[in-house]
Amino acid sequence: MLVGTQKTRPAFTLIELLVVISVVALLLGLLMPALGRARESGRRVRCLNNLRSLGLGLQMYMDTESKGLLLPKVRPINEGGNENDPTLLDVMSKYIDAPMPFRPAPDEDWVVSDPFRCPSDVGGIGDDPRPTWAQLGWSYDYLAGNAMVAAELISVRNPQFGVSKAYEKGGNRYYFVIDYKDWHNPRWKQIGRDDDETPDEAKWDRNGIYYGDYRADKVPFASDEANAMFVQDLIQFGGGMGR
Repeated sequence: MLVGTQKTRPAFTLIELLVVISVVALLLGLLMPALGRARESGRRVRCLNNLRSLGLGLQMYMDTESKGLLLPKVRPINEGGNENDPTLLDVMSKYIDAPMPFRPAPDEDWVVSDPFRCPSDVGGIGDDPRPTWAQLGWSYDYLAGNAMVAAELISVRNPQFGVSKAYEKGGNRYYFVIDYKDWHNPRWKQIGRDDDETPDEAKWDRNGIYYGDYRADKVPFASDEANAMFVQDLIQFGGGMGR
């Protein structure tokens, strides 16, 4: 009686196994940056869409209530307003069909959803590890309001009119709502800056809303020359500096 022979399967040698592991590790190393870039691209697009919604709300406010003037200084965004000095949230609630940020209790974090929250907002203010939206009620900063506060400090007679007209003169070159911090920049710096950006511009890369056409796009760092021109215009249109 013949005994059948059993075929044996060839096994991987240790060297072959190490080669396979090395190839897999190499492929993962190549794919992970691409996956990270894809995720950040998605976050940036969502952030831009949120800003577009905010920009449309502000545009409707200007067309309906303020005769083309930008919203007066609003600080803070959610609390401390009154009939004569509304908060930004008071205005947004009229023109944006979305849940408004709210705070369940005075000492608790804000509850915030789109369009007031940037998906890349993961860093806090100063040493506070909480996201900015949890502390302030949104992820953005109203630069036009900051400019009006600065105009008051230097005794410009009509800060709202001066800032609004300075933006109007600049057309769509100036942005007036931006990400509160450089959340996108660290991730994008790993990928590389755009060819048309200078090294200084690439250091400060946020999303923002541009005045005039209300487009949402990434914004570069404003030059000292542009800032000086803006201040000069707001003083002129604001009626000069009083005593």
